[in-house]
Amino acid sequence: MSATRAVDDSARPFPFGRNWEEFVRKHFSEERVRVSREHILKFLDLPDLKGKSFLDVGCGSGLSSLAAWEAGADRVVSFDVDADSVKTTEQLRRLRGSPGNWTVLAGSALDEAFLRSTDPADIVYSWGVLHHTGRMWQAIRNAAIPLKSGALFYIALYLTSARSGYWLAVKKKYNSASTFQKRVMEARYVVRHVVVPKLVRGQNPIRFIRTYEQRRGMAFLPDVRDWLGGYPYEDATIPEVLRFCNRELGLNLVNINPGSGLAEYLFHKP
Repeated sequence: MSATRAVDDSARPFPFGRNWEEFVRKHFSEERVRVSREHILKFLDLPDLKGKSFLDVGCGSGLSSLAAWEAGADRVVSFDVDADSVKTTEQLRRLRGSPGNWTVLAGSALDEAFLRSTDPADIVYSWGVLHHTGRMWQAIRNAAIPLKSGALFYIALYLTSARSGYWLAVKKKYNSASTFQKRVMEARYVVRHVVVPKLVRGQNPIRFIRTYEQRRGMAFLPDVRDWLGGYPYEDATIPEVLRFCNRELGLNLVNINPGSGLAEYLFHKP
């Protein structure tokens, strides 16, 4: 796929799990769970997840898994390759009394054998994860393996843009920077890409930051760090993703949300 950003094996990867552990430790709230649950259900166009199994591929903070469990899923399976993400997701599971219908595992989206050993699911969910594996197209292919007949495949991937190469360089620089240099890069990003654009449009940047949890239940600063440091990093155009999922995986598009820099896709397995 021509739009994919090249992955440099020598570049330092971002510690995703540590970032999500900090997010849960500092920002977790029941309101964030509610917002995440509503976002998932709205995009799936479902009132709840009763009678459905939910597989969270690259569970990160565990917030989406918890939201799916709260939405009534019969069974939730969460896995991540990052040990800190596994630990943080297990922490949220314990917060709900360690329910027997929610399992947290260590595993990789690039491990085909692992995906084949996973029980088939009604909903396979992977939000903002597969483009960080270093082999995005293989990760998408593997993530689709557990789909039941009639299942839904909910993924979110970075969109190719004229600045994709620029952001690739920024991510590499951020991950090799000192702690002080990272804080400087974060401050510059907030000013240039949040404060100034909001003021130009006559909007209040402080209000945007304070109400940021309404965006899937996330927190502003952890998301800034995830964006600046999120490497490995790949992206794709919407036509590329649609073509791959239809021709290679036999999936049909149900819903799409082409946001700013990232698109959400919902596919159905006939």
